[in-house]
Amino acid sequence: MRGIIRALRRFEAMAIGTVAGLAVLLVVYEVFARYLMPSMLTDWGGEVIIYLMISAVLIGGGSLVTEGRHIRADLFIRMAPQWARRVADIASLVAGLAYCAIITWYGVAMVNFARMIDIRSDSSLYFPQWIFYIVVPVAFASMATRYALLLWRAVFMGHDVYGTGVD
Repeated sequence: MRGIIRALRRFEAMAIGTVAGLAVLLVVYEVFARYLMPSMLTDWGGEVIIYLMISAVLIGGGSLVTEGRHIRADLFIRMAPQWARRVADIASLVAGLAYCAIITWYGVAMVNFARMIDIRSDSSLYFPQWIFYIVVPVAFASMATRYALLLWRAVFMGHDVYGTGVD
């Protein structure tokens, strides 16, 4: 299990670094082009920067799940008895897994629909939107995998998943 999580972290770190790095390079190019050579300014630069940054944020969700850094309202849970914290942790893992599985399912449908009707961007790039949309099912499948692994640890191995004192 640790090997799977480690491999996912490496992939995500590489993907986020690459995507964010490309976005930064494009922003730098756009700034210099705007002030130094306006004729070299593209009409699609802002569009691609948005695609890249959204992709980086979505891909980063998996590591947030593993580290328990998603937003949680756990003020009262921390004051509850140990058995209640464990139940709440397992319930939150099940809810997270279900939500990510649903978004993955509909994300695949969204990609297929965009391919079917050939949605393209409005810029001169005429970018096929399904390529950008594919990050949604990939990112949420990664998060669902993380939730499933954490749920396995919590239910079958008795681990304290979120550090609420269940171990």
